[in-house]
Amino acid sequence: MDILCISINICVFLERFINLSLLLSNMKRRIVQHGSSSLTITLPRKWVRVMGLEKGDELEVEIEGSDLVVSAKPRFALEKKVVTVSEFGVFTKNNLAHLYMLGYDEVEVQFQNEKGLEEIKERVLDCIGYEIIEQKPNRVYIKSIAHTLEDDFDVLLRKVFLVTLEMGKELVEALAHKEYHKLKEIRHQESLNNKFTMACARILNKRGYSKHPKRTLQMYELVKHLERVCDEYKYICDLFVGYTKEVSPELLEFFSQVNQYFERFYAMFYKFDPQHKEYIYKKRKELIAKGNEFISNNTGREALLVHYLVNIVAKTYDCAGAYFALIL
Repeated sequence: MDILCISINICVFLERFINLSLLLSNMKRRIVQHGSSSLTITLPRKWVRVMGLEKGDELEVEIEGSDLVVSAKPRFALEKKVVTVSEFGVFTKNNLAHLYMLGYDEVEVQFQNEKGLEEIKERVLDCIGYEIIEQKPNRVYIKSIAHTLEDDFDVLLRKVFLVTLEMGKELVEALAHKEYHKLKEIRHQESLNNKFTMACARILNKRGYSKHPKRTLQMYELVKHLERVCDEYKYICDLFVGYTKEVSPELLEFFSQVNQYFERFYAMFYKFDPQHKEYIYKKRKELIAKGNEFISNNTGREALLVHYLVNIVAKTYDCAGAYFALIL
């Protein structure tokens, strides 16, 4: 996905959650006595409106030391978007992906030709819950027919990790045994990864990170970095399609070490250990230095392979940075 569209996506995301946080912060309420034993406080009107609450709705109330935490599962209004060529220009499949991640439930898109329609149909397959419900000349109507629950987020995120780990392992095996014919099949896993990361981003944009709402931005950043890690594995697949030579044992060993680096981050994400953190910090410099040495001593596809592997190390480190901010 192009950098401009990603930047716009993040800006809208920031506006949605940061403005809401500023809107509802630093509020005070007086305690009011009703009868001889009941004490009450009123709910902030802006919060009630944002959460879509009504008389008779139930709220979750938890006591955390001196804090009383009141939470609600909001009723999210359907969000619709109409995109026309005159207003937006040529509509691409990446544009549809961004609308999906931003949380739109109904999308009406004007397209210019059959190629544009085919791109839209191709991307709809990657958007969990999206379906084309109506098609007219030069116009298509898309609707979310499945509401992804916030409880699905953890399952989807785990799948993002597992698909990426499996892709790395299968790539090393394919290169080690010169099974280059398997690369196209392995590459399909990146599309699966896109499907899961887009669904995670959509949940975060619509509902925030339910486990820690104030860390929604950090989780969103982590999801996007995980997507970019998998992109690098996809580039390696493309690089060796049609290749016939052997990849040197030294480079295959380096590839395995890079996979282990990502695997260590995965282990740390689900069970924090200070030793994992130290490993992530120290091993990064070692792997990048070794990678740069390989690049200077190799040419052609093997040099490009190392370039992509160094990128995986760097992007895994970016994932770790988002994770450390998440758990602070």
